[in-house]
Amino acid sequence: MTSVKTFKVDQGYLNKLTANEKKILPFLIEAAKKIDKVFLLQENNNFKGANFYPHDATKEEIEEAAAENSRILSPFTVVEREKSGKLIDIDYHLKYSKLLAPISKLLHQASAVCENKSFKDYLEILAGSLRGGSYQQADIAWLNVKKSNLDVVIGPHERYSDKLLFVKKAYQGSVGIIDQSQTQKAKFIRDILYTTTGYRPHRIAPPSIVEMQVQRCFIFAGFLGRALFSRQHLPSDDDTTERYGSKILGYLSAMDYKFEKLIYPIFRAVFEKSFQAGYSQDLLRQGNYYYILLAAIAQQLHRYHNSRTRLKELFPVIDEANTVASGIAHAKHLVLKGVINQKELEATMIIAICWMFSEWVLFKKTNIREDYLRGDALTFNFLIRQGALQEKEGISWPNFAKMFFEMENLAVIFTRFLEEGGYLETQEFLAKYLSFDSFKSFAKRLLKIKPL
Repeated sequence: MTSVKTFKVDQGYLNKLTANEKKILPFLIEAAKKIDKVFLLQENNNFKGANFYPHDATKEEIEEAAAENSRILSPFTVVEREKSGKLIDIDYHLKYSKLLAPISKLLHQASAVCENKSFKDYLEILAGSLRGGSYQQADIAWLNVKKSNLDVVIGPHERYSDKLLFVKKAYQGSVGIIDQSQTQKAKFIRDILYTTTGYRPHRIAPPSIVEMQVQRCFIFAGFLGRALFSRQHLPSDDDTTERYGSKILGYLSAMDYKFEKLIYPIFRAVFEKSFQAGYSQDLLRQGNYYYILLAAIAQQLHRYHNSRTRLKELFPVIDEANTVASGIAHAKHLVLKGVINQKELEATMIIAICWMFSEWVLFKKTNIREDYLRGDALTFNFLIRQGALQEKEGISWPNFAKMFFEMENLAVIFTRFLEEGGYLETQEFLAKYLSFDSFKSFAKRLLKIKPL
């Protein structure tokens, strides 16, 4: 099954491109599209380790082999078993060389005609990284791109496909047009949140090197085409982020597509009818934008040293849960600054619940986002048990203050786990609140919601 998802981009956006950008755009779209075949070789939902490890290899065996050969747990190697039974590593760029070569060629062709020096340099380095494995150099070059209306990301980035050890990165591709107006709005909100949350000594990336970028995408492929993220943080390794910075990406095409096809239909299906009457579709659409933006910024705000190492495979669950809770908790600063009003904040919180159910709906089609679902289930069950949400003829909340207060409580809990929490205490919290039963009880209501 292909992992390619294309989006229609309005002519108004295309008109913002220079003649030279229009010339290189076809090369970029074709290059991103071709990453699909590489990702399909990595993807395998029948095994926790997908196709990154031998299917008969246990987590313990892999970790023992890595103690002697650290490259076993490199994010950019495939692990295979020799006839003798020994586990060995093979570099991505060697394993997938035949498929990566034509992608690299397209990027070289785009670079040859590109007139923007920083973008030209990036395309050349990106092409080389696919052939030689210098992924960090490509990330650094991407962070240094200036004054371009186009953005392209191709390479191995996210770990979510590796459900065994959360180490190996899957290939993805995307091409989009940067929306300068929405980007400036996102930066304004970022600055408010960063200046009101204060200094955290263990935070990986200081605010000065965290950029925002909002774009309309032409294409998602590979992992991104399968997961259909509405937001993303890149680069995805802590070393590059700490030394060179990062970008928070907002994908408007995916936001709008999922709102129409998934989020708003879920609102109509799971919330109590009289409760629904207080929130228009336009208000919820605005809430959807704020929710995604707040979650993205909150996730970057709460990146701490050693959290991945301490929490191991539990990290992505807590990380996702915290993006929701802390995103909502930080929204109070936008209210205090007059950026949004209380009704918009309520709509944002409603959308957060809808996104939780969307992960359940998508899980029925593919488990590629299972860690997201687990994090959302953790949050949803906590809110139900604390009485912040109630369910009679659908979901509603007893009062807004109670709901917001419990979200703040969760934000404190999750932030502490990420900053200094231990594996066992985090595991105990998950054992207490992590269950899919609450989602299952809504199964009939969700039958008409078709996965994307």
